[in-house]
Amino acid sequence: MAYYARDDFFNNPEVLERSVDIFSGNLEIGWKDLDIELVRCRPSDPRRGLTFEDTNVGSYGWDQIPEKIRHNYSMAPRGAFLPEGLPHLGYDINRKSEVWADNAPALYEESKARRWNPTREVPWDAVEQIAHGDELERGLAQLYTDLTCMATALGDIPSKWVWHINQELLELKMFQCAQMFDAARLADVARKRPIAGGTGLGRDHAPLGELLKCVLDSGNFPCASASAHILLAGLMQTLLRHIGACSPNAADQTISRFGVQDVSRSIAYGVQHMQYLLNERPDEATSLTGHLDEVENALIGYLASPIFFSAMALVTAGSREQAADAVPQVAALYRRFSNEHRERRNSAGIGNDASPLQAFVTELEA
Repeated sequence: MAYYARDDFFNNPEVLERSVDIFSGNLEIGWKDLDIELVRCRPSDPRRGLTFEDTNVGSYGWDQIPEKIRHNYSMAPRGAFLPEGLPHLGYDINRKSEVWADNAPALYEESKARRWNPTREVPWDAVEQIAHGDELERGLAQLYTDLTCMATALGDIPSKWVWHINQELLELKMFQCAQMFDAARLADVARKRPIAGGTGLGRDHAPLGELLKCVLDSGNFPCASASAHILLAGLMQTLLRHIGACSPNAADQTISRFGVQDVSRSIAYGVQHMQYLLNERPDEATSLTGHLDEVENALIGYLASPIFFSAMALVTAGSREQAADAVPQVAALYRRFSNEHRERRNSAGIGNDASPLQAFVTELEA
């Protein structure tokens, strides 16, 4: 990274002299004469408004971003005039394929269009008329506690990497900001639900922490994207669906519906990100496959943990007395999640039919 020495503007006589000249009314307006591309963009669908897709035109569009960005390290938006002497802002992710997915701009627009407010849109009054027993409520509280941790980690991934990414990739960076907000909203509602239900939160446990640490410790953004968006978001999608299916309460069903909607965007981005990356750099497949296998190993520790497995059985059965009878149903849910995860991996180009998760589920069934 280039070093940029800061100027002491306050003690610079040229700066002070120029300021006095400007404030006396001698304005410099040569900056308005720019050699830039002039375009006029209009909404392709007036009901939807002006979207990123509508402004994907010429030098303002992402189609013209080169694979290796060498011309801009400032905060200027793509298409702005870049004079000489701009400081280097320290971006160290300057390859388009390292972060890009062609669906990122559309996912950002979708995130805005489908935003929801759990403070008002979850029917919290329904929690006052919970029809299920205290044991099911306690099991839900444990799953919601785990989901709060997962959602926080899912938001930490884009926040950890977004400032490393070149500003030329602005649509991708804005989608990451939307991901952070989506994750914060899910962590918010997952934490509120057990508190509102009267049981309070459940307990944290080491296997979950080990899984999240494995995701957060990913050494580069592609590895972080694969483990967070394909594996972790996929696990959250499965849990949210299961909560909505097992709980008859309208609050849980609302949280499930909106939560699945939000994490599904992260999954969609993760799969297309891997596809774009491997189309440009196919040799990366080996390291990404190995990394995801490593994270799956941590996932097995979580899926096999007594707290999580018993909470899933309790929620599935609806009571502690019947929880043992629900073990085959939990195993079937693990198989369904494993199959969906395998399909995502294969679609992304980093599949492994002998992965740790596949082997674990097969062993459970045996």
